[in-house]
Order: sequence, then C-alpha cells, then structure tokens
Amino acid sequence: MATPYSRDLPVNPLSHVLVTSSFVRTAAAAAGLPLLVNTINQLARIEVLYKGSAVFSMSGWDAVAAGLYIADFESWGINTSGIIAEECSFTWCIPFGRVLYNPNECFPRTTRGELTLQLTWVVAGADITSQLMQVETVELPDASPSQFLKMTTISVSIPAIGQLDVPLPIGNPISDIVLWGNTIPAGAATNRTLHQLTILANNKTGYYGLTNYETHHNMAGRLRAAPGFWGSHIHWVAAAPGLTEAVIPCNHLLACYSHLPFDIFRNGEYALKTQGLSSLCLRMNTRIVPAAADTARLIPCEIVSAGG
Repeated sequence: MATPYSRDLPVNPLSHVLVTSSFVRTAAAAAGLPLLVNTINQLARIEVLYKGSAVFSMSGWDAVAAGLYIADFESWGINTSGIIAEECSFTWCIPFGRVLYNPNECFPRTTRGELTLQLTWVVAGADITSQLMQVETVELPDASPSQFLKMTTISVSIPAIGQLDVPLPIGNPISDIVLWGNTIPAGAATNRTLHQLTILANNKTGYYGLTNYETHHNMAGRLRAAPGFWGSHIHWVAAAPGLTEAVIPCNHLLACYSHLPFDIFRNGEYALKTQGLSSLCLRMNTRIVPAAADTARLIPCEIVSAGG
C-alpha cells in the first residue's frame, strides 16, 4: 500500500526540490534485476501544488526521466552492486527551471502554505530497513523570475485501432514533451507504443511532421545529459567470449521513455507557441501486432509566466 506525505515548501523563489530515499538493503538484489528498479518503484507519485493546483505531478519513474531530459539531472545513487547489507540511496529532482539555479526561471516567491509538496511512497519490502526520506530545497532569495516550469502527466489509453490524437495544453509555450510508452521492441517482436508521432496545431502539422520510434527514442539524449546507467548497468557478451569480442550495452533503465524537444536553446525562440490556438494535439500511432489496446503517458513541459 502507499503512504502519503505532505509538507509546505519555502516562500523564497525555488530553483528545485531534491527528494532522497535512504535505506539499508538486507538482502541481495534479485538476479538480473538492477537495484535501482526497486528503489525507483518506492516513489509512486510526486506532486507540487500551488494553491491546490498541480504545477508538478508524475510518478517516480517519470520524474527520473523528466529530471534527465529537461534539467540535465541524473542521480548517481549510492551502492548499487546488489550485495547484502548495503547503505543505499537515490535522489529525485523536481526542477522549476530547465537550467538549475537560474534566477530568471524558477518558481516565484509565495506566501506560507501556498506551495506544498506531496509524496506517495510504496511501503518498502522485507529486504529494506532503516528507510529515511530526505527533502531539501534550493532557494534563490534574490531572484525575480520571469517564468517557471509546469509539468503534469497526461495518461493515455490507446485503442486497438492504433491511432489517437491526444490534446495538449493551450495557453503557455511548451518547451519539451517527455513520453512513456508501455510497449517497446523485444526480441524479434517489433511492437512499440510510440511508433510514430506528429504535432498538429489547428489541424496542421508543425515541428514534428512525423518522427519514428527508432529516431525519437535513440536520439532522446542528444541535447541533454547522456542517458547513463547509474553505476549498475549490464554488459552483454556471447557465451565464452574471446578477449577481443565486442561488449554491447543493454537497454537503459528508461528504455520505455522518449523525448520531443522544441525549445532546444532554452531561450524561447523555438518553443511551441500555443496561445491563440483553437486546437493542439499529439497524434500517436502504435504498432501492436495483433492489434490490441495500449497505454502511454505524456508530460508537456510548459513555460509559465511568473506574472500570473
């Protein structure tokens, strides 16, 4: 079951919030399963509410992806080798700006009680003890930001027909979209949720006329932090390899995620302008054989004026 936690955040302008799970693992990690999978699963949901409305809302897994793709944040964690009786930890970042510590893009000054953090933790398993949650905030007391980031989750149920137009928020410029798809190619199967993606503004294509899964997934780290492995990655080699045989990295922990950037220079020049539009959507085509319903999540990164 899940355990909720809530606390008020500081009133000073906020660059970002750091949430850390610290614990002792009393049993070895399961064979072939990286410890960090279990760690990230502990945090079911992260939300920041301003006057009761969400400005940041997503799962722990989605927060890892958003931290990497949007703010170049990659937690290294501590002790990921999977042995018995290790002190371990992992940190999530809640960014209010695409460049951390930027006084021009952070959450503006608030009144006590207006800005709250809500965390939903999954109760740790029997092999985890001495678990502590740490919350640290990075304040910029002298900042007078012109804007901040809003990131909330859109959950999508895709019908078996394989195509769906998902409405995107209108009003604020969109810097990026972080995406999760339930299905990715495995073995000889070529099934994938995020097969082809198109942006439609007022029923006309723009920015992404059509991008294929292989491209938008494989290029997801091209403009941001490289998609690292947090020290617990696995290399695959054939049985009884020779000393000169190639070593091939396996799938990244964020294998089901992808990223559509718009404002690549983070200066607003190429942000997806939404004000004045009557319709804006992401057209998603899946490739599931035989045809079947599937699920996805979208996290638009909105650039919100700090003036209201």
